[in-house]
Amino acid sequence: MSIDEEGQVALTSAIVRPSVEAWAALPRRAHVRREGTFAWLIGVLTTAGAFIVDRGWETLDDPAWAGAYRAIDMFGMASILLALSFSVVGFLLRRYALVAAPLVLLAAAIPHTLDGYASAVVWWLGAAAAALWAVSAAARPWHQLRAVCRLAQASLTGRTTAVGPNAVRAGNRALRRGLLRLPLFLAAACGGWALAFGVLPTELGHTYEELGEASSSSFFAAAGTAASIVAIAEAVSQVWRTYAYGRVGRSLVWEIPSGRGVASWCPYARNDAGQVPMEAAEAPGCNCLAEFRRAFPDGENDLMWNEGVPAADYCPIHGLDRINELTPTEFTALAEETWLWDAGSDLPEPADPDARRLLLYGLAGHTFAGIPVRKHGGRIDADFPGVTPVREADPAIFGPWWDKPLRPEAGAQDIIDLRPAGYTGSAFRYRHGRAWFETAPPFAARPEP
Repeated sequence: MSIDEEGQVALTSAIVRPSVEAWAALPRRAHVRREGTFAWLIGVLTTAGAFIVDRGWETLDDPAWAGAYRAIDMFGMASILLALSFSVVGFLLRRYALVAAPLVLLAAAIPHTLDGYASAVVWWLGAAAAALWAVSAAARPWHQLRAVCRLAQASLTGRTTAVGPNAVRAGNRALRRGLLRLPLFLAAACGGWALAFGVLPTELGHTYEELGEASSSSFFAAAGTAASIVAIAEAVSQVWRTYAYGRVGRSLVWEIPSGRGVASWCPYARNDAGQVPMEAAEAPGCNCLAEFRRAFPDGENDLMWNEGVPAADYCPIHGLDRINELTPTEFTALAEETWLWDAGSDLPEPADPDARRLLLYGLAGHTFAGIPVRKHGGRIDADFPGVTPVREADPAIFGPWWDKPLRPEAGAQDIIDLRPAGYTGSAFRYRHGRAWFETAPPFAARPEP
């Protein structure tokens, strides 16, 4: 931990840079919806099996309980309501379904066992099957976290960097979000059980007809059980996230390659085309900052000092004349300068995936895929404290062509093939605009008449 030049506390983290092959070899995340759906199906099949064993179709018109209402009747009816509700909407619970399924079936198994129902064995078998499925699903993130730890150890660069406050706050904020949900679920559970046990004494000993063919305590008990199960599922999730983040995430900054992996760079690769970094805009001879203030007298608050300002067309250093007077060799050497390119253009893409890296702070595998950060002076930091953790994504969905405008057809000055310099396409220079980058087959320069 250190104090940066702005007087803010910054954490010192080691930098790891995995190879493209090692990054791609990390275990991929299992489909969360598929895992949850299978757990839900176990609940549906168990509920259906219990109904068949108890020959429930023969008692559909019978009272919900016989004789005087007992406490065990409250739990039994609540468990049936819960199992039926889970069978209807359990597929919507996604990752919660893994923890919810065995608990829902266990909540039905206990009262049915105590009350001597033949379906008790079915409920227990279903609860055991759901528990085994949950354990097998939980083993995968554990093995993946171990793989991340091994990769981090093998990929240490020996370099360190200061992590700015925005990145630290973003990581803590992501963890706190779940911790804020947990008290809500606990409060709902306590409220449901308080109502159930508050109403229960007024219903004990009454017959089905005397209670108006309904039991309020069983409904409140079902709600309390459901909220309790969701609270347990949330607690398990948060304990694991906190453990994984503390084990490997908090102390490392990752330079991950652009290929598919635990976290994908595609949705988070920011396009700064047409921007001049603030350090360059404040350099002698550049009038980009002055032009921005002239065009937007009230726009001082809109300036993002960690992003830069739009390049001015008539700037002596970053203007259109400066771009077009560069020789193809000079232009190619400056290809990674953002001010060369039109704001609607993609930035040049290196052909080597090892050359394209996304900086992540706090990566701990699928459990916590890290906060996207960038270099800011002598440290790395997130753009703002509200940045959310990255997720594994398919580049086929979030490709560079996503919502991409078309380059102009008219006004082209020349075409510079950047592939010999290690990029994936060519630069189109325009007489009255900034250059455009396009990944495409070989081009032949066709100067306009």
